Amino acid sequence: MSAPKTARTGPGRPAGIDSGDTRQRVIDAACRCFAQFGYGPATNNLIAEMAGVTAGSVYYHFGTKNKLFEAVCDDVYGKILASAAPAMAGPHSMDELLRAALTESMRINREYPELAGFVATAPIDARRHQELIAGYSKQGARMTDALARSVVAGQRAGRISAEYDPVQVARVIGAIVDGFAHAAAVTEPDEMDGVNRLFESLVLNATLGKRPAPKTPA
Repeated sequence: MSAPKTARTGPGRPAGIDSGDTRQRVIDAACRCFAQFGYGPATNNLIAEMAGVTAGSVYYHFGTKNKLFEAVCDDVYGKILASAAPAMAGPHSMDELLRAALTESMRINREYPELAGFVATAPIDARRHQELIAGYSKQGARMTDALARSVVAGQRAGRISAEYDPVQVARVIGAIVDGFAHAAAVTEPDEMDGVNRLFESLVLNATLGKRPAPKTPA
């Protein structure tokens, strides 16, 4: 039997709650809910139902929906950064850095589709809802900073030209990765693998002065 979904009017902690476990369950459910329905339609009651908790539990842990959105941003982008850190550890050349960022993005999109879905919808929600801008912008700064540090490591090792602004390079790579996250959210995995291969052939290889090997006639 499911727990009752009655909302509480005060900030008191509902009885019988395992604080850490419940908080993470709500964050995971909100991530799926925001990705699937968008911030506006994703009510606290709907999120609570998906998490298997009461609406009072959502209120107790986060207070407002925009605070919950911020918590989901922290969780999602924290997981992405932690997952990508080993592959991004340098020093890398420019093409190696872009390949590493894209490869990790593709892996995360494939293995954690709920994260890809949230990454695809979060910037849209932030533009539509002013109260989300500050929380979302903080995550963008985290991602840019991590990529910029990788660029600096490559520059110090002489593998990336010092003429490039690390922050601007990071933003270009971030824009490409975000584009792939958007595509992955609406594309079947097998088809997305083909898109990834074509991007590597048309863009990455061209950047390196390589040309795709000609196909042998059947």
